[in-house]
Amino acid sequence: MTETKLHRNNLTALSRRGFIAVGSAAAAATALPLAAATKQKAEEAAAKKAEEAAEKEESAPKPAISTWRTLGRTDFEVSDIAMGAGASDSNVIRHAYDLGVNYFDTAESYGNGEHERLIGEALQHMDRDKVFITTKLEVKPEDTEQTFLERYGKCLERLKTDHADALFMHGVAKADTIKNEAFHAAFTKLKADGKVRFGGISCHGAREEGDDSLDTVLLAAVEDGRFDLMLVAYNFMNKDKAEKVLAACKKANIGTTAMKTAPGAVDLPPFDPDNPTGPLLKYIERKEAEGQSRETAINEIEEWLADQKKTYESTKSFREEHGITSVAQLREVAVKWVLQNPEMQTVCVGMRDFEQVDQFVALSGSKMKVAEARLLDGYRVAHNSLYCRHGCKECLGQCSEGLPVSTIMRYSYYFTGQGREKEAMGKYSRLGECNGTLCMGCKASCRGACPYGVDIRANLISAHSLLTIA
Repeated sequence: MTETKLHRNNLTALSRRGFIAVGSAAAAATALPLAAATKQKAEEAAAKKAEEAAEKEESAPKPAISTWRTLGRTDFEVSDIAMGAGASDSNVIRHAYDLGVNYFDTAESYGNGEHERLIGEALQHMDRDKVFITTKLEVKPEDTEQTFLERYGKCLERLKTDHADALFMHGVAKADTIKNEAFHAAFTKLKADGKVRFGGISCHGAREEGDDSLDTVLLAAVEDGRFDLMLVAYNFMNKDKAEKVLAACKKANIGTTAMKTAPGAVDLPPFDPDNPTGPLLKYIERKEAEGQSRETAINEIEEWLADQKKTYESTKSFREEHGITSVAQLREVAVKWVLQNPEMQTVCVGMRDFEQVDQFVALSGSKMKVAEARLLDGYRVAHNSLYCRHGCKECLGQCSEGLPVSTIMRYSYYFTGQGREKEAMGKYSRLGECNGTLCMGCKASCRGACPYGVDIRANLISAHSLLTIA
């Protein structure tokens, strides 16, 4: 048995069978001088029962990767389930590796390098030749060949490896960016020095007016010819643009990885008009400072909450009929949907803990049931106006304040759908005053601007409540 598997087995024993059994036995031992014989017997029986339950769990079949696909021109046989950001501990990453996951995605900006550090710790217990590690750098206007080399060098330090398998341009929003010669010069040098093997690009779509759509950026990258891999936002409610890209990638033999595989939704924030708290209280106080009455400010909040509630209530019967009680359930079926497309070689899933690793690795090689396909078809219709599409730019230019609508909603997705709460809140805070508070009381033309019927104003206010520390 390898050191990694021994480590994982020891972890499992401690966190499950070992913790319960040893803890119960220790409690019984310390109680002996004081406890009656009956108490001792009860504790011994409880310990034995816990031991038997843990042994039964230990003997149950473990989830494991069962399907691998060739990752484009890299020729790497990649597990169909890959691991993205969000892991709470390096041991979670090691657990995914033990179950067969061999593609690990990260970026310089994920937790300000913390996620790279977690992968670096886990990587010391892996066979380096059997895993594919990618990291990403944002392309900034002030960057030079030297700054790219320096930033990437720090990535390798955090990853504790002498090379990454792929370096991506991160979150490209304009097609012109793919021609950044400083990045390509740095990449060429790094590749010649053996510090990177392949180049890639990721795209979340437009962020502000003047940006390009997801398909425009990625199709231009295919045409450019210098990218071996693409990380593409792709899910059952947002597939048309991505499938154009997948077809082009197949023709050019470019490796494809899916992200944003489940549509995110922002819950309505709680509001008590007699005792407002958090961001909603701050909004009321700001409006009062501007000379508006407290009553008027409260009426504005109740108005947009009522509008949003109507939409949520309209889908309640659908969720009840299909037994959808959590975002996690939907996320699992959505990943299975992506797996059905052979042109998408791996699905990059953010897995926070051991349980999520087990949950998503178990989907490897799975086929969708007819009932699941019908569920997604129904969800697509019932929740059409609740999902702000990743990469969509239809409402850009309609906001009088220039808010980056899809970017803010993407941060909400990180928070609600991927468990990346701290990172999402940090990214949102860097928007400064250009945030959802500007939407409260606003009657701008974004109302009705979304072709899918998303209430932009209500969603941005809800996102603000979610992403702001009260």
